[in-house]
Order: sequence, then structure tokens, then C-alpha cells
Amino acid sequence: MTTAQELLDAGVDPKNIPTLTAELNKPEFGGLADTEFMVEAGRFGNTDPTLQLGLNWWWDTQGKHTQIFDTGQSIDPHWMTQGRAISTGRLPEGVKNTGDLWARSAGYANGKDWFDSMKKAGKLRPEVVEKGFDEWEKEMLEVGKDPTLVMYIQSKRPLEPETWTHEFSHIGQYLIRKAGITAGIDPEEWKASGVIESDDEEKQRVRDIMMSSPGDLAYEDAHEWLQYNRKDDQGNPIPYTSREIRKIAEHVLLEDEYANQVLESQGGLAKPSGDISQYETQHMPGFWDSMMKKLGLKD
Repeated sequence: MTTAQELLDAGVDPKNIPTLTAELNKPEFGGLADTEFMVEAGRFGNTDPTLQLGLNWWWDTQGKHTQIFDTGQSIDPHWMTQGRAISTGRLPEGVKNTGDLWARSAGYANGKDWFDSMKKAGKLRPEVVEKGFDEWEKEMLEVGKDPTLVMYIQSKRPLEPETWTHEFSHIGQYLIRKAGITAGIDPEEWKASGVIESDDEEKQRVRDIMMSSPGDLAYEDAHEWLQYNRKDDQGNPIPYTSREIRKIAEHVLLEDEYANQVLESQGGLAKPSGDISQYETQHMPGFWDSMMKKLGLKD
């Protein structure tokens, strides 16, 4: 897989990419969009319903609401922020674009505040400092009106399919809610189903597990997240329990049902969902045996 640094060295301008596909299909990048992303992200047609909504959105928007975000810092092999899907709606005061949103998430007032602070601290690359804030901000996407997808070029895995499918599924989650009325989804039914009891990140991490296998990057990353994301007052991890994970998996399946309603209302075909059986066998000791006994398949 081509690294973020190799892309920069090859002349990719991450702030001037009309569509990711068009840029990565250039001969010098070996058609990465076809061989690495779209084939894998599309899973040879075997996408789950929520991911399919996100992929449809990307094709429909032709990448206009997608940004390969260069913070202006050096490439850091320990960088943890991979990407972010941004929904529509109200934003914090002063947040107008992806630069402002990035700055706010890092504890700064807005993009200008962050840029000036990083410049003063010597944490921006020389060419970024030379071009200045206006050039840095020029290609930032507006946020608030349309779903927006941002992938950070500083991350360890900016172009890996697993990263993109995770974020596209978040876009799919937003689109379910946005298109629910036209798809015939009853808002009260949606609320009563319990699907909103799990937040979007919880559902997507469990969906990553349900749509992959032990050893896969998405599977292992999701397992680690479920073990270490929650913390107590002393900062100690609070792993999700087997019962919690099974409940979230139920909400994933319900969400996929709604996603299929949206897909079918748009003239598309329903897609199958994954399951959690492999995870139960590997990480929920005793659960599989108890189920087998209930079914009379084991003494």
C-alpha cells in the first residue's frame, strides 16, 4: 500500500483532489483506486446495506464532499486520527469548514488559531508556513449543510480500504436518518426499535467485526476499540461486556434493515448483513456452548 509520505513525495496535493478516484487512477500511482480501494471497499458487490449507502453517496457526489486533509504537519508514524465523517446540522460557534472543525477537536478556537499556534511552535512544514494560512484554508470544505468525509493524510493508513469503509458506513448512518421519511421509515418506530440506544461509533465498530474475520485489520481494530475505548475515572479501560456487544449487534441489524429500506426506495437492491458468530466463538467464552446446548446440539 502506498504510504502518505510516498504520495506527498510523488507530488499529490492533498488539498487539490477533485475526486479521490481521478487522482489515484493516474498512471504514476498504478491505478490504486481500482486495485486497492474500490474493489476492496465494494467487497466485489458484497457490501452491507449501510456501507452501500455511503458508497452510493460518494459516487453521487463525485467526491465533492470528500477531502484528503493535510494538517500541514509532518508525517508522523504514530498518528492515530484516521478519518472523520461529519453529519449535517448545528456546529459549534465559529466552525465553518473542516479546518475549523479540526482545530476545535484539538482544543483551539478555529482554524486560524490552530494554524498560528502550530506555526509559532514550529510544528508546520516549511512550505506550509511559506504559503500561509489563507492557502491552507482555501481548499477546506464547508461543513454543516451536507455530510462530509475527511481522511487525514498524516495517518498511518490514509488509503487503506478498511479505513474508508468504516467512515463511509458512518455516512450511511447519517443518510438513513436523513432519508427516513421518503423511505417510509416511521420515526416513532425508529425510536422504539432501540437502535439509537447504541451510538454510531459503537454500532460501526461492531459492524466492522460482523463484516470481517479474525485477523482482518477492521476486525482486530474494532476488538481493540471495544476493549480500551471506555475509561473509568482513574483512566482504566472498561471493556464492553458480551451482553453489551450482542445488544449493539442487534442494533446494527436493525440499522441495516432501515438502510435496506432506503436503498430499495431509491431503486436499489437490498444487501445482506454480517453476523457476530465468529466473535462470539473467539471472545465470548462459554456463549457458543450455551447456545448449542439450548438448541440440543450439545450435551
